[in-house]
Amino acid sequence: MTFGRRKPQLSREQALAARPLRLPAEPKLEPLPDGGARLTVRVAPPRWSRWLLRVSQGIPRTFEFDAVGVFVWESCDGRTTVERLIRSLSDEFKLNLREAEVSTLRFLQTLASRGLIGLEVDRKGEAG
Repeated sequence: MTFGRRKPQLSREQALAARPLRLPAEPKLEPLPDGGARLTVRVAPPRWSRWLLRVSQGIPRTFEFDAVGVFVWESCDGRTTVERLIRSLSDEFKLNLREAEVSTLRFLQTLASRGLIGLEVDRKGEAG
């Protein structure tokens, strides 16, 4: 038995044609000396805390990215497809396409699960 809304499963083609988009309204990205960055965003509090703790405004959350994470984050602009992002990452960091695909898809999944990005996919499975 599952509760909540079921997430639609995407085919490989749909996932690669999707366009990731940053969701937080005002993300603050601070560069770090090692080439990475610290991202600070305000995320909506869980429903139970709004009622129980009377928390109404967003809670600041901080995430640290390495140089690859910064590259992916900055590419989540709503225009770049996942496939284009993987190819750009491969070229920029001298990775083979398979390595770039696996790491990018896993990282995008992590960002999505934390509410930092969404994927824009059209009904036919093609982005746009």
